Amino acid sequence: MSVVSFPHIDASVSDACTAAAAKSPNINHDFCVTSLQVDPKSASANYVGLAQIATKLTSDNATSTKAKIKDLLAQPGNGNIKSELSTCQDLYSDMIGSLSDAAKAISSFHYDDALTYLSAALDAPADCEDAFSEKGNASVLSVEDANAKQLTAIALAFLNI
Repeated sequence: MSVVSFPHIDASVSDACTAAAAKSPNINHDFCVTSLQVDPKSASANYVGLAQIATKLTSDNATSTKAKIKDLLAQPGNGNIKSELSTCQDLYSDMIGSLSDAAKAISSFHYDDALTYLSAALDAPADCEDAFSEKGNASVLSVEDANAKQLTAIALAFLNI
């Protein structure tokens, strides 16, 4: 992944997260900073570069969540939530595809397309949570869904700054 960086418009990660949180009430500033600091390139990235990093982090999160879902589906004690897990597995598969498309769009400077793909990706965590609540079950993916929602919102916000 190449990160676009223009030194004259670089902002500290904390300042960038403050700006992103101002754009979206879904963004927790501390989560934003902690997440982005995982990638050393974030220290010198502009907003587009930070959107690329956030998109990659979201994709990594979604891939990890999909693997967790696969493991949960294989456990015999989860038969009562198999339908919900299967729904979430499909949602996260679609999310991973949308995030891949978003990353390509950002890299090719097609930001409107990237916003569309990221917006589509943002639906997956909420829809996964809904799959559990509609059947009256507690979600076993609430932390993962919350993180996916945060990371996607961060990427969207950086493209909207």
